[in-house]
Amino acid sequence: MADNEVTIVWGGLGRLSEENRAVKGFRVHANIDQVAVGCSWGVSQIIRGNSAGDTASQVIDLSFTVKQASPSRANLKAQHQHDETILSLTDDRVSQSANIGAFGSQEAFQFLLSCLRATESSGNRLARLVIPLQEGTIVRSDIIPLRLKDAFAVDQVASFAAPLQFFTGHPVHVHTASLPDLLRASAGGILLQQQQHHHHSGIRGGELIIKNKPRVPQAFKADFENKMLTPWIIKSPPRPAARKRLVVVGCSAREPSAGGWMAYVFSAAQALGIDLVIVERPGGWFEHPEFSHLYESLLPADGSWWSNPPGDDVAGHIVDLVRAYGKRVDGIVAFLEPFLATVSRVASQLGLPCQPAASYETATDKYALGVFEGRAAFCGATAEEAQRYASQESLAFPLILKPRLGLNSEGVVRVDDAAGIRPAVDMIQKTFFKSFTMERYCGGPEVDVNVVLLDGEILFCEIADDFPKPGDCGERGASTAQGNFLETYIVYPSALPPAELEMLRDSISGTIKRLGFSSGIMHVEARVDRSSVEYRSCRGMIELAPHGREVAAEPPTPWVLEINPRPPGLTASRIIESVYGIDYFGVALALAVDDKDRVKALSRPFLNGAQYTGVMALIRAEFNETCEGIFDSDDICEELLTRRPDLAQHSDQPL
Repeated sequence: MADNEVTIVWGGLGRLSEENRAVKGFRVHANIDQVAVGCSWGVSQIIRGNSAGDTASQVIDLSFTVKQASPSRANLKAQHQHDETILSLTDDRVSQSANIGAFGSQEAFQFLLSCLRATESSGNRLARLVIPLQEGTIVRSDIIPLRLKDAFAVDQVASFAAPLQFFTGHPVHVHTASLPDLLRASAGGILLQQQQHHHHSGIRGGELIIKNKPRVPQAFKADFENKMLTPWIIKSPPRPAARKRLVVVGCSAREPSAGGWMAYVFSAAQALGIDLVIVERPGGWFEHPEFSHLYESLLPADGSWWSNPPGDDVAGHIVDLVRAYGKRVDGIVAFLEPFLATVSRVASQLGLPCQPAASYETATDKYALGVFEGRAAFCGATAEEAQRYASQESLAFPLILKPRLGLNSEGVVRVDDAAGIRPAVDMIQKTFFKSFTMERYCGGPEVDVNVVLLDGEILFCEIADDFPKPGDCGERGASTAQGNFLETYIVYPSALPPAELEMLRDSISGTIKRLGFSSGIMHVEARVDRSSVEYRSCRGMIELAPHGREVAAEPPTPWVLEINPRPPGLTASRIIESVYGIDYFGVALALAVDDKDRVKALSRPFLNGAQYTGVMALIRAEFNETCEGIFDSDDICEELLTRRPDLAQHSDQPL
């Protein structure tokens, strides 16, 4: 059967001016050259998965081609009949004008404009529309762009869906549908990169005839199925889904535009149809008008509550705040370790979903966690206590000293002899938490293990390699500050032997459950004791390699350093999104409002696992430990990309 084809006439590349914008859409300059683009489509494809719950899709591939049409042709006359019309659509049956409303959404209309602009500049382009074939609600409005990030041969991905939008699951009859019909029925669209040039057969009837139309690359088709065969439509009745309301206690120190993690919370909440109520002390960035549209309300909290750990009365104060708000609340969550146990108690009092407060207290206390794991850990507050304990117990060096409650490896110090204990304690005393723990140093490869748990079931687990740090080197003469444990490189996924990866997954998941957690996102930092591999320098690169020593009598085991019952920090969550197609903050919000169907759907990785190796590279600021001050230089990441533009295409998001 022949392809359907429509000729689209519009104002041309970049010719929509600010003074000609209408309330509901764009207006066109009155005196411009017209551009005619042919858009054709043939039969659609039905893509189905083998796993239960996978959303089947009808995909329609559009082929755009510039046509050599005369501006005087009759089908151009409809261009300016009224302000809000910018496109004239002509097929074999009828000529019609179309504005934004004809395409169902502003996003769909803008996507079509992007296709037209790309076609005008390149001669031809391919695009794909995606229509779900399951009745229900979209799992999150941006699921198609999220899953197709860095997909093969893709130029742009757009979502046409609104949060909680319901889809009928009915296919579109492509041979009777118009182009606006196709866009209205679609959840999103993909504009492919320009394909290689094709030979032309000549001009017929004033139009350029392409001998061989560009074809959708097989690699893209495979990549699309790899990433979109997932439950992205949740079965639901044919009625509007109810929005949820979630209380968030505590915000990131940095504002969203400066890389603060609340940017991830806001974007996930918007896509999931969740209204946020923020509990924070006054005076932060969140009070600026530019951020007020991102949340429903701000409940000011007393600044005295923000201690580490919070006082016993803070839970009661937050309960009073939430009750006084007077609106239905579906969940409450915190992403700051000091508030995890407190918010658990608040949730319990309000009858909201939560995990045991005692589990949070043990997990976030490095001393309590070491004891829980059966290790001989010491807890103290002075150098004298630590020196006396090390002497009495005849501890073997090296040892590790670190604050009981801390973040970003601040104050973590390796001690190679008794003389190093006092400088290490002095350094810890400069942090916000003075009490510390001391135990044997484990020199095995370090890993980050992230686990998504729901009702005791592991929905997803991924492991990354945390490369050696200055403190691992144990260089003689190095100062305490220079021997720190700040991250250098984190590589996703891990290159550890499969047997050790399986051991980590099973053992650490067991530890999480023994702590009392049944659901949540757990960011675990651990080392592999008696690992069969170690980091070595090879051809100027640091990589894991077999150590070649005699195999230990006991098998490798995990040495759990800390358990953070929250998504990973820094920008690690963004890397997981790119590598596996999972947004941890979206999962965390769904967990907080007890939306189990969405938790399961959003925790599904790509069918083929990691789509590539992702690296988080952290640039350390090295300076003399006697120097103190404020970092007031230009953006070092921007400077690096200016100096090495070749790196820009491999960079996702600088810190």
